[in-house]
Amino acid sequence: MTCSVLVVGMPSPAGCASTKTWKAAAALVEERLTARFGPAVVFEYAELFGPDMAHHPDVEKEIGAGGAVPPIVVIDGIRRFTGGKLNISAIERAVEGILEPDGVHA
Repeated sequence: MTCSVLVVGMPSPAGCASTKTWKAAAALVEERLTARFGPAVVFEYAELFGPDMAHHPDVEKEIGAGGAVPPIVVIDGIRRFTGGKLNISAIERAVEGILEPDGVHA
């Protein structure tokens, strides 16, 4: 069984330290998920207005309609978190609920 995780973040402002970007924060999420779940998690990061958003027209449409504010976390095609900060623990629990629904660790 696998689980897909998409994080959509904002482009970095000019002069922003590379460690303080949405991309860097998403990399931490990916690192934590990979460490815990290995290849069972397929992770993707896309920047709003970037070319990768062409692969996610539903998310783009939702943002355009005002229904979601970055950062947006989509897990297995369902928007789970939006706005604020990337809560790694909450994302990890959501993935765990999909990959380990009975509470038994793989």
